[in-house]
Amino acid sequence: MLNVTRFSVIVTMLAVAPIAKASEVHYTSISEIHSHPHGEGARVTVQATLTLNGNPSYIQDATGGAELEDVSTQGLRIGDELLITGRVEDRETGLVFKDSHVDLLWHGSPIPPLSVTPEDAALGKFPALLIEVNGRFVSLERLKGETWLRLESGQQAFLARLETAGSRSLIPPIEKGSLLRLRGVCSLLPQDTQYQGGFGILLRSAEDVAVISGPPWWNLKHLIELGILVAALVIAGHVSLVQVLKARFRAIIAERARLGHELHDTLAQSFAGLSFQIQAARKVVPRSNDVLSRHLDVALDMVRHSHAEAHRSIMMLRPQELAEGADLPSAIQAALEESTMGCRLDTRFTINGSVGELPLMATDALYRIAQEAIANALRHGQPTSVEAVLDYEPASVALTVVDNGRGFDTRTSNSHGFGLAGMRERARALRGHCSLVSEPGHGTRVRVEIPRRREIGARLLLALSRIPSAYWNRIQQLLHNGRPGPS
Repeated sequence: MLNVTRFSVIVTMLAVAPIAKASEVHYTSISEIHSHPHGEGARVTVQATLTLNGNPSYIQDATGGAELEDVSTQGLRIGDELLITGRVEDRETGLVFKDSHVDLLWHGSPIPPLSVTPEDAALGKFPALLIEVNGRFVSLERLKGETWLRLESGQQAFLARLETAGSRSLIPPIEKGSLLRLRGVCSLLPQDTQYQGGFGILLRSAEDVAVISGPPWWNLKHLIELGILVAALVIAGHVSLVQVLKARFRAIIAERARLGHELHDTLAQSFAGLSFQIQAARKVVPRSNDVLSRHLDVALDMVRHSHAEAHRSIMMLRPQELAEGADLPSAIQAALEESTMGCRLDTRFTINGSVGELPLMATDALYRIAQEAIANALRHGQPTSVEAVLDYEPASVALTVVDNGRGFDTRTSNSHGFGLAGMRERARALRGHCSLVSEPGHGTRVRVEIPRRREIGARLLLALSRIPSAYWNRIQQLLHNGRPGPS
């Protein structure tokens, strides 16, 4: 079969040869035309395969490719074997046949493309050859019956053109950033490259465009979506943590209230009964028994003192004023009035700054520190005046309790008692600071400062909920702007 085909080609060429002009030169391959320059105005003949049927058309053999200008290829198909005769120009963009005549030798099958890299194609190594390249899709544009694809591969950009005039076989929508494989004729013509040093791919049909993979995951759209998702998870986690901490603290307060009720119903009532019994015994003791009377008086004083201490502890365990969202100034004011009730003391409570809502833990800590500081001043200082000051600053809340009692030497071990240690522990747990200043004969000053912790997650959620719907729709449009569409 192969010998018969070659024989028919030779016969055809011989049939043409007698009518050819004397200046006509026959070449066995396209590369031979490059290596053996012809005379000016000479016509050449070469056998090649049709790779692109259009205006211009392109041919190719095993050694190279060429462009056919102003040649009618009606009735021919891609893959047909042709005998081309015409005047040749060897340009920088490749070999060009002008004023050509085309004879069909036989119908053939399309030849496979040459797989190359965009960088090599841009160097001009494959002019007019059928090639196959890969690139990332950037944009699509349809103009005057042509579809243009813009692609990138690393730092190399190139174009692909498909003539779609009168054709319904258009390229389907492609997502920006997708990896494409394109098959077509490599063109170095300026109208196909649109910039110096580039190249273009002349596509034969929409089937020459194949999507290898979708866009890479790490693009701007997905990063924005990931950022929104991570922010939402962080906010949700923060809000959940705050709710868990609040629930735990409510449980602690409930347990303290239960212990307060238990102590009130047992220990405090026992002290009251014991005091009543000692007073009854005191009445029946003979007046002549001074020793027993003195012991009963001492026991009665101890019981009364222990009863008062138990009552104070119960009140600290059962702060009814500190339900969630309670007003801290009102609670401290009540604690100051209750502790000094029946005493001839000058008391004063001052609030500086704008009163703001505090977390429940901070409110409870400041309230209990105020209780302890006031109780210590009354128990140990024997003052004539007690002042509490609550300062609301933008970044912190400070509580100061000052008395004009007898004071003490802070260098002695007595200044490190359980009450002061408890106040410092409460402040430290909230990243605050507790300081004590005292001097014998000059009273005592206790100051606690706690930073104001803002619930960032809750505030951000509130801010997002207030975004107008128009802005939210605009954000969604920006996220989906990367999808290409018909222009």
